[in-house]
Amino acid sequence: MPNHLYNKNSGFARMPAGRKSISTGILLIAFVSCLAQKMPRLEIHFQNDNDLYLFNRQDQYYTNGLFFNIRKTVDSTALAPKETNRLWGITMGQKMYNAYTAQIHRIEEVDRPITAYLFLAANVDRYFANETFLSFTAEIGTIGQRALGRQFQESIHRVLRLYEIAGWEYQLENAFGLDASIRYGGLLYRNKRQWFDISAYTEATLGSNHTSLAASPTFRWGKINPLHQSAHWSGRLQSRNMAVKRELFAYFRPQLNLVIYDATIQGGLFRRDKGPVTYEPSRWVLSNHFGVTYARNSLTLNMQYIFNTKELPGMFFRHQYGSLGLSYRY
Repeated sequence: MPNHLYNKNSGFARMPAGRKSISTGILLIAFVSCLAQKMPRLEIHFQNDNDLYLFNRQDQYYTNGLFFNIRKTVDSTALAPKETNRLWGITMGQKMYNAYTAQIHRIEEVDRPITAYLFLAANVDRYFANETFLSFTAEIGTIGQRALGRQFQESIHRVLRLYEIAGWEYQLENAFGLDASIRYGGLLYRNKRQWFDISAYTEATLGSNHTSLAASPTFRWGKINPLHQSAHWSGRLQSRNMAVKRELFAYFRPQLNLVIYDATIQGGLFRRDKGPVTYEPSRWVLSNHFGVTYARNSLTLNMQYIFNTKELPGMFFRHQYGSLGLSYRY
């Protein structure tokens, strides 16, 4: 054996430096190519809603929402012939509701019931070749002390050295509930150059925490993908290993809600003692969503502002808040 291929101490053959570099380079290229060809199958999404994003120093009404979601693709062999994509997901979240301020000292000041809503939800989203989609969601949640709103808000105010909050002694009583919802929608129009489209959906929710109907069109401008590949509809994960293009678009989404029951306003459906302050909700609530979304490869960023009409007639103010979302796919 040539001396340059044999080490007398170890007895193992060694590759010449030049050949070793070439082989290492080939392996590296192959490894990167495999990574590039591997399509993401899992997405982690985090979202925070807060009126702090309006820079108006308010803590009122729907004052904070935290959501953590995991989505996963379904094996392509499970898809129906006209189905282009299918995802399932699990969401854990908390929504927090104050009165018009987080410093309530008298029960007469409570113009919206004080509570948090802690929940766990599971959903299945199906996307079809004609750019329609169908979603099913089942959700279990609780209001009242078990929702941990007081503990969370007090902790945040201590950490950020904000003012001392008051009023949680007037929060709603504990109540668990189950909800189920179905959403159906699709594309209505897209221009030939594909920089503008209009879609719409309707959603029905039935349960002991929330019972409602909603209808909403969505207007998008910019670099947009089909609905089954768009971040706006949580469709960038692909069951069929299809490549997904980059997106950057602005959107406007007005939503009309018919509120039949809302436990965060009316208290637990099956409780007699619902809490010290409850109200009847406004039956019709309009929400206007303005936002911007950027999505590329494994990352999605979303920012939006939401402007609502009054959730109940006796509220002192209409409410608005901001929302930030971050998704990572692998």
